Amino acid sequence: MRQSVNSRDFFRLARPRARAALLLVLSVFMAGSRRAYAQAEREPPLLFGGQPSPKREPLPLDPLLPTGSPVASPISRPRGDHGVCSFRRPVCVHPGRGTSSQAALRTLTALEQAYERLVLALGLPAPLGDRGAGGSDALDVYLVPEAPAVLDVGWDIVPDEFDRAAAFCRIGQVDGALMDRAATQCVGEAITLRLDPGETPQLRRAFATHLWWTTGRPTSLDLEAIQNVQANPGRAIAARDLSGFSEGAALLFEWLDVTRGQAGPAALTTGLLALGANHTPSNAWLWNNEPDLFDVIRHTLGDQRAKTAELMGSFAVARAFLGDHDDGTHLGSLEWAGGFASVRFDWSIDFSSLPRRVASAPIDPTGSMYIWLALDDVPLGATLSFQSDWEHPVSFKWVIVRVDRDGQELGRIDVPYQESGTSAEQRVIGLENAAGLLIIGTNLGGVGVSYPFDPDIAPFEPNRCTVYLAKLGA
Repeated sequence: MRQSVNSRDFFRLARPRARAALLLVLSVFMAGSRRAYAQAEREPPLLFGGQPSPKREPLPLDPLLPTGSPVASPISRPRGDHGVCSFRRPVCVHPGRGTSSQAALRTLTALEQAYERLVLALGLPAPLGDRGAGGSDALDVYLVPEAPAVLDVGWDIVPDEFDRAAAFCRIGQVDGALMDRAATQCVGEAITLRLDPGETPQLRRAFATHLWWTTGRPTSLDLEAIQNVQANPGRAIAARDLSGFSEGAALLFEWLDVTRGQAGPAALTTGLLALGANHTPSNAWLWNNEPDLFDVIRHTLGDQRAKTAELMGSFAVARAFLGDHDDGTHLGSLEWAGGFASVRFDWSIDFSSLPRRVASAPIDPTGSMYIWLALDDVPLGATLSFQSDWEHPVSFKWVIVRVDRDGQELGRIDVPYQESGTSAEQRVIGLENAAGLLIIGTNLGGVGVSYPFDPDIAPFEPNRCTVYLAKLGA
């Protein structure tokens, strides 16, 4: 029978943190997140300062595959009350029925601060003007207390050489820090809709949440967002449609920015989105999201699938060292998430119980499987034999990480990646000094060798794999 367990064995290796300490970290989040840029282990830059990519001919696209999400705005622009607009920034708030003037003014203040942080402080492009669609050319926020969601984002298409859209937002009944959060996400998505409205709704929301983590302070919704994705690591970190996992997908942008960026907070992630700009015919009902975010990432890596696999494998490893498991070398900017960031392990196995063959739950493209192998009784000179099998046409990237008794990474083994293979094998030596092994497999998706992973090809078809572990004598 398959075991679905929390990684409690791995938890015991983490440094203990009291609840009071977590609250202290929350209160000094801004300072801590900036220090994390110096703490995280730096990887080769992905864009700025990287090596130029060789020119390759683009693959012809199958006309039957979807090219993007719907062009039509998911919500209509509300009508009715005139807005209250800022004298300092191009933002307006439209109070709905039953909304007090005090709530409207508090929202306007939050919107002004969000604009100043993202556009003035970080230097990101300003949201696109809507040519008076909301009564002015400013970014419009409509307060709708009865709205089912905290934040909904719609848009008006602005004709141009490249796809562009002017955003408007609908915010439900929230206040305080949650209003600051919603306002920042609104401005963040408005920036994304200016840069590349064809990017998937999930990744737009993930990017906006990443901007909030960069400039704001964490809230209960942020802890919930991280917990959702970490408790379900097999779900896609990059998908097409909005879901309960969309905000937690900001983990990918946060990791790219901290470990691969060189030009300041959010510069790399904003650049990746800007490079995905494209043109959609006026009569199309789906955005032409080609290139998408992953096309851009692949191209910056020289269109070498092995390097893309290595990138996603490294991200999957970082997910195992979030929050309470932070060892100072992975993603310290999210230390405030504490135990909420603990990844769920599919299996927890003792070395003394080997050999074992285990099966995964369904794994979406960009989702991962996590196995903890506790090295409880390891003879001197023993070797671990690892083998995994899965079905065509997807590929998996496997990484094995040695962890010491303090929860620190001792080193990792990148299992050789085969683009069109359906199995992987590796022998692991030097087990004596480790407390356990993290065995992580990531589904790289795709619908064949000619069509690598595309977040627009939804719904995803999850895949399963099996892992065989055996101990070999000295």
